[in-house]
Amino acid sequence: MGIAQIPPAVTQMPKKTERILILNIDRDNDLGEKAGVKGPVVGKKNILDAAVALGLADPEDSDCNALFQTVKIGDELKGKYETEVATLTGARDVGIESDRNVQKQLTAVVNKFKPDYVVLVTDGSEDDAVIPIIQSKVPILSVKTVIVRQSENLESTYYKIKEFLNETLEDPKTSRIMFGLPAAALILYAIFDYNGWRLILGLLGAYFFIKGFKLEDYIYGSVNEFKDSFTRRRISFFTYVVALLVILIAAFRGYTYMENWINIGIFEAVAAFLSASVYIIWLGASIAAIGHISGKSRGKKSGVVVIPMFLFAVAFVIHSASSMILKLNFPFYDFIASVIAGFVIAMIALVIERKWK
Repeated sequence: MGIAQIPPAVTQMPKKTERILILNIDRDNDLGEKAGVKGPVVGKKNILDAAVALGLADPEDSDCNALFQTVKIGDELKGKYETEVATLTGARDVGIESDRNVQKQLTAVVNKFKPDYVVLVTDGSEDDAVIPIIQSKVPILSVKTVIVRQSENLESTYYKIKEFLNETLEDPKTSRIMFGLPAAALILYAIFDYNGWRLILGLLGAYFFIKGFKLEDYIYGSVNEFKDSFTRRRISFFTYVVALLVILIAAFRGYTYMENWINIGIFEAVAAFLSASVYIIWLGASIAAIGHISGKSRGKKSGVVVIPMFLFAVAFVIHSASSMILKLNFPFYDFIASVIAGFVIAMIALVIERKWK
């Protein structure tokens, strides 16, 4: 019989204890500015001394709580892992300079302790901006945000409001709504006193009208055309300014005449406005159209004649309809004649446009 062989004893390697770095970030360098402590601060005793120094310099600074929390977490994990506690400091001007200081100090601490993971302790959302810097060196196992218990709701609300305001200011569209409209309302109220409320309501009505009917592209296109005419086509810019002034005069004239009819009825008031201003509006629109066509290097030059003719045909019919509403004895046949005349003018403009090709 063969002799049974005894397998060799298996030598078990000791299990490696994970190394965890409990890390606090003082991105705005309150430790250096207020307590004169330079980073990095490594070790329990050094961090406690730094916390006491900062607390004596400014008892209300929330970084004190973050420092004590760093030490507390280090004590809790000490029996399970090989731990080290450290605090990194940035700079007063939060941004590139402070983050560069944090990166340098982090490199020094990581090279010395060689952690497997980091537990990050912060006192607010601002310090969370350094998370990518830390992750580039060592994985983050957990993040602990320290908020003073007595003012937890207040501080959380503060950071939410601050973040909302920052996002609003960075977005041009949102900032125009949140800040532009209230600013315009306050300026109008300061200039016109209580009468400014009518202008404010009018601006809000115009804004809602533009948003409701999706006219933003047309408005932005007109504004861009106005800017482009100023930089490239001087004649067009002049005609646009003149057209705008003429239309403002038409609006003032129509509003003044409308006040005499406003108490009679809405249809009469609108008819009065159009009756007093429609021809002046036609003049302003024609000047703008002529300037626009003249400034184009390409395009149909017939529009210089055709567009004002079409607009006049429309204005002629509108004025006749307004007169019929305001004057009960206005002959209906005169209105029919104005419609026919407007149609004839429009057809003549169409013939001119086709022959001008």
